[in-house]
Amino acid sequence: MEPMRVAVIGRTGRGDYGHAIDELWAEIPGTKLVAVADESADGLAKAVARLKLPADAGHRDWRAMLAAVKPEIVVLCMRHVDCHAEMAIAAANGGAKGIFMEKPFVPTAADADAVVGACRAADTKLGLAFVNRHGPTYAVVRDLVEEGRIGRLLELRGRGKEDQRGGGEDLWVLGSHVLDMMADLGGGPVWCQATVTAGGRPIAKADAGPGPEGLGLIAGDAVHATFGLADGPVGYFSTVREAGLKQPPFGLMLVGTKGAIHVRPDQIPHAYLREAPLWRVDKEFPWRPIGPGGLDDPPPAADADRAKERAGWARRAALDLVDAIQSDREPTTGMYAGLTTVEMTAAIYASALSGRRIDWPLEKSLPDRGNPLA
Repeated sequence: MEPMRVAVIGRTGRGDYGHAIDELWAEIPGTKLVAVADESADGLAKAVARLKLPADAGHRDWRAMLAAVKPEIVVLCMRHVDCHAEMAIAAANGGAKGIFMEKPFVPTAADADAVVGACRAADTKLGLAFVNRHGPTYAVVRDLVEEGRIGRLLELRGRGKEDQRGGGEDLWVLGSHVLDMMADLGGGPVWCQATVTAGGRPIAKADAGPGPEGLGLIAGDAVHATFGLADGPVGYFSTVREAGLKQPPFGLMLVGTKGAIHVRPDQIPHAYLREAPLWRVDKEFPWRPIGPGGLDDPPPAADADRAKERAGWARRAALDLVDAIQSDREPTTGMYAGLTTVEMTAAIYASALSGRRIDWPLEKSLPDRGNPLA
């Protein structure tokens, strides 16, 4: 069987090549890197050299590259999301079998609908680089929850990094990881009640301004959201700008009747288990690190190369997309997972602006499926 041809699109200075997801495709069995596009001449030259491609494999125009190369897999590397929908739709319409995309997904639910529609019509599989869900330890966490190791799952408590990006930017850029894991472990969102404030007062549309990384309009320096989740638990997400924390709380805490699990995105160890309810404080209960093979499998050392470990998770995400194409299934972190995170983000702003609970489906609260801040 001929390897599937892979074409990469990056934008130097406008999202670049996020988390080196271009380079990982040099090591994916059943695929072959054949082309790269970048509107920057200097960035393109560096990408061609980095990916060990012949000079004529570089293109300044990504549309021309897609038309000329007709790749089976298109990799959208840029962190800026303003072009994600346009490029994904063009790739699907051009006959791509698969799309691998840096997160966040797209700026609005309407954009997500358009991408999903194009991919469904073309039978194109789309995988998102929500790499934390592809870490082997995360699979152990899911098993522990499903086996009832922490009892009945009551709450999922997520926070962003709460640095200078805290608030609206943190919600989009880092919160997407947390919201994705929340929906995966607790079930899809059923309702949302949220407050978003700027300088301590509730936001209004007048507070919105263009966010970085092509996010569109964002607002607020503090976000506090509550979600009802389909499997029964309640999910919480919060982020406060410049919270002053030496160690960011970025992650997701699973609170059960018999114990708790803390998932730490991008960190080693990736997760910890406490085999007692959080409200048991009468004695010490240790947090046991969870290894990639389970509780009895030691995790990588704390001083291990985190970038290398994370690259391994990204490789697993790419392999998952290849398998999804070959077996005709939805990728583990596919376009519907991306759609869910975009809807959750939109619901937060819709609830904050209206002062009421937002229920799913969102058509009544957000009929145009656009940015609530617009």
